[in-house]
Amino acid sequence: MLSSLLPLNERGYLLNMSRLTNALDERFDDLDEVKDVANHGCINGVSGFIYYNETLDFFSKHQEDIEDTLQVLIGDNYIEVLSKHHKDAQTNVTTMSQLINKMVWVIVEDYCQSKSLIEAA
Repeated sequence: MLSSLLPLNERGYLLNMSRLTNALDERFDDLDEVKDVANHGCINGVSGFIYYNETLDFFSKHQEDIEDTLQVLIGDNYIEVLSKHHKDAQTNVTTMSQLINKMVWVIVEDYCQSKSLIEAA
Protein backbone atom coordinates (compact mmCIF):
# COMPACT_ATOMS: atom_id res chain seq x y z
CA MET A 1 0.00 0.00 0.00
CA LEU A 2 1.54 3.28 -1.19
CA SER A 3 0.22 5.45 1.64
CA SER A 4 1.98 3.33 4.24
CA LEU A 5 5.32 4.13 2.61
CA LEU A 6 4.92 7.91 2.60
CA PRO A 7 4.65 10.25 5.61
CA LEU A 8 1.04 11.42 6.00
CA ASN A 9 -0.51 14.27 7.96
CA GLU A 10 -3.45 13.92 10.34
CA ARG A 11 -5.94 14.00 7.43
CA GLY A 12 -4.12 11.17 5.68
CA TYR A 13 -2.57 13.35 2.98
CA LEU A 14 1.11 13.55 2.14
CA LEU A 15 3.05 15.29 4.86
CA ASN A 16 3.90 18.77 3.68
CA MET A 17 7.32 18.46 2.13
CA SER A 18 7.51 22.06 0.87
CA ARG A 19 5.66 25.34 0.77
CA LEU A 20 4.37 24.27 -2.65
CA THR A 21 2.91 21.03 -1.31
CA ASN A 22 1.45 22.92 1.63
CA ALA A 23 -0.24 25.44 -0.67
CA LEU A 24 -1.66 22.66 -2.85
CA ASP A 25 -2.84 20.70 0.21
CA GLU A 26 -4.68 23.81 1.42
CA ARG A 27 -6.20 24.53 -2.01
CA PHE A 28 -7.27 20.98 -2.90
CA ASP A 29 -9.28 19.69 0.03
CA ASP A 30 -12.20 18.34 -2.05
CA LEU A 31 -11.42 14.81 -3.23
CA ASP A 32 -13.98 14.98 -6.05
CA GLU A 33 -12.26 18.07 -7.45
CA VAL A 34 -8.87 16.36 -7.07
CA LYS A 35 -10.16 13.41 -9.10
CA ASP A 36 -11.60 15.74 -11.77
CA VAL A 37 -8.27 17.52 -12.17
CA ALA A 38 -6.40 14.20 -12.12
CA ASN A 39 -8.62 12.81 -14.88
CA HIS A 40 -9.24 15.89 -17.04
CA GLY A 41 -6.41 18.32 -16.29
CA CYS A 42 -6.54 22.07 -15.82
CA ILE A 43 -7.65 22.87 -19.37
CA ASN A 44 -11.34 22.78 -18.37
CA GLY A 45 -10.81 25.35 -15.63
CA VAL A 46 -9.70 24.96 -12.03
CA SER A 47 -10.62 27.73 -9.63
CA GLY A 48 -7.53 29.72 -8.73
CA PHE A 49 -5.63 28.49 -11.80
CA ILE A 50 -7.75 29.85 -14.67
CA TYR A 51 -6.36 33.30 -15.43
CA TYR A 52 -2.76 34.17 -16.17
CA ASN A 53 -2.64 36.56 -13.20
CA GLU A 54 -3.58 33.64 -10.92
CA THR A 55 -0.99 31.23 -12.30
CA LEU A 56 1.69 33.94 -12.45
CA ASP A 57 1.02 34.82 -8.79
CA PHE A 58 1.17 31.15 -7.76
CA PHE A 59 4.39 30.70 -9.76
CA SER A 60 6.04 33.75 -8.19
CA LYS A 61 5.28 32.40 -4.70
CA HIS A 62 6.58 28.89 -5.44
CA GLN A 63 9.02 29.31 -8.34
CA GLU A 64 11.94 27.38 -6.85
CA ASP A 65 9.81 24.39 -5.79
CA ILE A 66 7.97 24.39 -9.13
CA GLU A 67 11.19 24.42 -11.12
CA ASP A 68 12.76 21.72 -8.92
CA THR A 69 9.69 19.51 -9.30
CA LEU A 70 9.53 19.99 -13.07
CA GLN A 71 13.20 19.08 -13.33
CA VAL A 72 12.47 15.81 -11.51
CA LEU A 73 9.28 15.09 -13.49
CA ILE A 74 10.47 16.04 -16.97
CA GLY A 75 14.23 16.50 -16.84
CA ASP A 76 16.73 19.31 -17.16
CA ASN A 77 15.18 20.39 -20.47
CA TYR A 78 11.68 20.92 -19.01
CA ILE A 79 11.43 24.46 -20.43
CA GLU A 80 12.18 23.20 -23.92
CA VAL A 81 9.76 20.29 -23.56
CA LEU A 82 6.93 22.45 -22.23
CA SER A 83 7.41 25.19 -24.84
CA LYS A 84 7.48 22.93 -27.90
CA HIS A 85 4.64 23.35 -30.35
CA HIS A 86 2.49 20.34 -31.03
CA LYS A 87 0.13 20.43 -33.99
CA ASP A 88 -2.63 18.78 -31.96
CA ALA A 89 -1.97 20.63 -28.69
CA GLN A 90 -4.74 22.77 -27.27
CA THR A 91 -2.28 25.14 -25.63
CA ASN A 92 0.81 26.01 -27.63
CA VAL A 93 3.33 28.20 -25.81
CA THR A 94 4.34 31.46 -27.47
CA THR A 95 4.79 33.82 -24.49
CA MET A 96 6.38 33.69 -21.04
CA SER A 97 2.93 33.96 -19.45
CA GLN A 98 1.83 30.88 -21.38
CA LEU A 99 4.97 29.00 -20.37
CA ILE A 100 4.52 29.84 -16.70
CA ASN A 101 0.84 28.91 -16.95
CA LYS A 102 1.75 25.54 -18.44
CA MET A 103 4.40 24.96 -15.76
CA VAL A 104 1.85 25.61 -13.01
CA TRP A 105 -0.76 23.42 -14.69
CA VAL A 106 1.69 20.50 -14.92
CA ILE A 107 2.43 20.88 -11.20
CA VAL A 108 -1.27 21.05 -10.26
CA GLU A 109 -2.15 18.08 -12.47
CA ASP A 110 0.72 15.97 -11.12
CA TYR A 111 -0.23 16.85 -7.54
CA CYS A 112 -3.87 15.86 -8.12
CA GLN A 113 -2.90 12.63 -9.89
CA SER A 114 -0.60 11.69 -7.00
CA LYS A 115 -3.17 12.59 -4.35
CA SER A 116 -5.86 10.68 -6.22
CA LEU A 117 -3.67 7.57 -6.37
CA ILE A 118 -2.89 7.79 -2.65
CA GLU A 119 -6.59 8.14 -1.81
CA ALA A 120 -7.40 5.11 -3.96
CA ALA A 121 -4.80 2.94 -2.19
